[in-house]
Amino acid sequence: MVRYLNICVAILILISNLNSQNRWFNNYLSGEDPFGESITEFYDKGYLLAGRFGPNYPNYCWLIKTDINGELLWSKVLGNDDYYIVISADIKTNEFGEIYLVGSTNTYSNNDYDPLIMKLDSCGEKEWCKVFIEDGNNFSNALEVTFDGGVVCVLRYMNPNLIEDRICLAKLSSEGELIWKECYNSSDTSLYYGDAKDITICPDKGFLITGSCYYEDPSPPNYLWIKPYYIKTDSLGNFEWETIVHKDIVKPGGIAWSTVLSPDSSYYYSSINHFYYNPDLTAGSLVKIDLHGNVVGIYDLAPPNDHGALYESKFISDSTLMASASWGPASTSVPKAVIIDTLGNMLNSAFLLDNEWMAHTEVTYDNKLLFFTNIHDENDNFDAYLFKLNTELESDTIYTQLFNYDSLCPYQIASDTIVQDNCGLIVGDVEIKNKPQNEDIVIYPNPAQNKFQVSSFRFQVSSNIIEIFDIFGRKVKEIKIPKGQNTIEVNVEGWRKGLYLVRVRTGQSVVGSEKVIVN
Repeated sequence: MVRYLNICVAILILISNLNSQNRWFNNYLSGEDPFGESITEFYDKGYLLAGRFGPNYPNYCWLIKTDINGELLWSKVLGNDDYYIVISADIKTNEFGEIYLVGSTNTYSNNDYDPLIMKLDSCGEKEWCKVFIEDGNNFSNALEVTFDGGVVCVLRYMNPNLIEDRICLAKLSSEGELIWKECYNSSDTSLYYGDAKDITICPDKGFLITGSCYYEDPSPPNYLWIKPYYIKTDSLGNFEWETIVHKDIVKPGGIAWSTVLSPDSSYYYSSINHFYYNPDLTAGSLVKIDLHGNVVGIYDLAPPNDHGALYESKFISDSTLMASASWGPASTSVPKAVIIDTLGNMLNSAFLLDNEWMAHTEVTYDNKLLFFTNIHDENDNFDAYLFKLNTELESDTIYTQLFNYDSLCPYQIASDTIVQDNCGLIVGDVEIKNKPQNEDIVIYPNPAQNKFQVSSFRFQVSSNIIEIFDIFGRKVKEIKIPKGQNTIEVNVEGWRKGLYLVRVRTGQSVVGSEKVIVN
């Protein structure tokens, strides 16, 4: 009953204007428990939306394409029953209609997650995918398409000790080749547990990472407070500066969610939850930072005794932004669509749904405002809703003219499933490429599942030892091969999925080595 009441409330709001008979909102994958995570406008003026399914999370995610009126054109299911896949809250596209998705998968590391980046062509078919293999649970949640046609993605927790390499960037070419990978460990000994939420391309083609960290009070008892945290790099990923908001103030600072560059490329504007004295008192705030990392101002949307948040601000003019925001008593704080100026003054607001979820946002080519949000019903199921408003925060009208969708694809795009298999593996800073086996040692099949064979002519002329190492240099198996035997079978049932090094040794001399992937 609650679910239907919420839908009725949304409908009443949308028809509040006397001329609203031709206006719309949409929900998607109804009955399949979808949770929306990301939205972007496509090259043909349609929209791409991505999210996850509730009942079988995290095995499956979804990607859908709509027309300009939000009507479904095609849908893709991502994942399979055997391995987990999580597509994070970021989709990026380029002028060629190619789609980049970022997230994590456990396909290659047993039950541990590894960062995954996937590229789809203009027909929605998987072109390539890359997985960054590290020990422990690692994630990716943000990316940017670069000026040269490549892509830069955020990597998180890329070290098993969870203290170092918590924030990293990796640059890939449009063909999926690893160009560089850099991690950022602060020299400030008072800074702990940095985390990344967003990435923004800077005017100099460098990158601004938005997130949070814990920072130590300068005086006893030296509490750690969470604060907005920013890292600026050049276009090659080299560290340039870092900024910690409220670094010198003995109180919490908050969490930064996303950052946009002003239209005149003079300032960064960041959406944060601004914490006051303890995390129970927060205000949605806009942080203004100059191009050198200096905090120019912090502008709260509501008084500090209100519970509030600001999420995914986007510019709609030189002096105004749209965003998802909430404020009020914690028990009744409901996200709204808002228009604010660059000093954080509230210019307009509109209620969307009686829900607790902040909306993902987008500004269209004709300056219309998209809000993609979710509602949770009494049966513990989700529904994903897309609202399209004008700059007065009134529901937008339906377009009646014809648009040519998916024109860069030579055939009609079908709804189907994309599986996170046959991905290229990146270990550390090195991508393991498929290459011909060398003459000293041959492994078949490669990749292997339950077993593989190792063959070498050297086995016939001397006694040899096969040593197998995992990606961290730990020896997992040693096999003695008697003289005259040229092939040995290696059983890998129960082995952790990933990359292994097979080395052949005679006495103390290494006579050959080859890599094998265990699936």
